[in-house]
Amino acid sequence: MNIKFEKLGTEHQSALIGIFNYYVENGTAAFPASAVSEKFFAGILEKTNGYPAYSILIQETLEVVGFCFLSAYNPFSTFNETANITYFISQDYVSKGIGEQCLKKLETDAKQIGIKHIIAEISSENKQSLGFHRKHGFITCGSLKNVGNKFNRHFDVVYMQKDLD
Repeated sequence: MNIKFEKLGTEHQSALIGIFNYYVENGTAAFPASAVSEKFFAGILEKTNGYPAYSILIQETLEVVGFCFLSAYNPFSTFNETANITYFISQDYVSKGIGEQCLKKLETDAKQIGIKHIIAEISSENKQSLGFHRKHGFITCGSLKNVGNKFNRHFDVVYMQKDLD
């Protein structure tokens, strides 16, 4: 599938919040307990300042189908070589190779800005994401047991890491 990456900005805000809210309302892949407003997007832009962050569009139609970004793992300079990775892709476009293209793009960008380690924080219920990350070279570093509580059930947060060579 041919996709286009555009710098994350407010022009796709409504579509991206809609994609994110699907995951908020239908599982534990997105951690908020209830749908977020478009004001939430300002926080994403702030969080990604100085890091690669993209809207994902289908090249032929320019349909917005997701977003991906890196962000600081920790604000202390001690951790400048480590970043968190985040991506949310429209449920209609999952398992079509877009996640892999996002990962490759963010890995390339990460190397260019001196990032050597990428961390993914994943709900233990998100088996598809856990499998995707394993398949693409991430290793499980540990988990925080029963720290999430959504839909009246507890879940773990699994930490996975990939070192960039």
